[in-house]
Amino acid sequence: MIRLSTNSFSWNTTYNKGVDELAPFDLCRQAAGCGAEGIEIDPASITSEQLADCGIALSGGSTGGPLYDNWTDADADKVVATAAGVKALGGEYVFFTAAPKGGWGAHEPVTADDLRLAGERFSALASRVAAEGVALGLHNHAACPEGLAAELALVRDHVDPALVGLYLDIGWAFCSDGDPVAIIREFGARCMEFHFRNHTADKVPSETLNEGALDTPEIVDAIIATGYAGWVALELWHREDVPVTKSMAECQ
Repeated sequence: MIRLSTNSFSWNTTYNKGVDELAPFDLCRQAAGCGAEGIEIDPASITSEQLADCGIALSGGSTGGPLYDNWTDADADKVVATAAGVKALGGEYVFFTAAPKGGWGAHEPVTADDLRLAGERFSALASRVAAEGVALGLHNHAACPEGLAAELALVRDHVDPALVGLYLDIGWAFCSDGDPVAIIREFGARCMEFHFRNHTADKVPSETLNEGALDTPEIVDAIIATGYAGWVALELWHREDVPVTKSMAECQ
């Protein structure tokens, strides 16, 4: 059964206009009021009792790090701690966002050696996360075709497929000139979760999911065809150049 989650990023006042500052409990309560069964939020910011009071589950959590650069034991320990927190609250997965080589905003090319080293690091990390009892997926977050190609190559060719899945962010795949449907068909059962957002043809995020250049029903059909039965998360992004006519709660 596919279950609907939402990501707390949607309510982040730093990145979204017209959104009130909300404490984690209030954010979860509002998300539940919008119909979400689950939420992706920092497990350290909420308790199981608060989630129960809101009537919402923790579906999973987010983390990341400099996988291609100066990766340290502390970076790995942070991911494992997030996984332990997710498990303690009944969550099922952690998605990991790898910073681009050279850091955010950099456009350094990723070499075959970079992918090999990152794959070794990520597989070792995945083994530790699996021991915590949650799944681990690489969350694509590149904003250019070369970056997306590197992320997909990392998952396809350089990690243990028994331990690492692809957390497909449909919006970022589109922004990197990728075809979400083709990616879903290629990776099949290795797609372990999904982020949904829509965009205009010039890559500006749309106000809601049901408007924009992406064919959401086609993407859903592709997911169903893989036999997927897990969480899918809505992650709207009301940045400054998005025409907003409704509140984030209404859009959710």
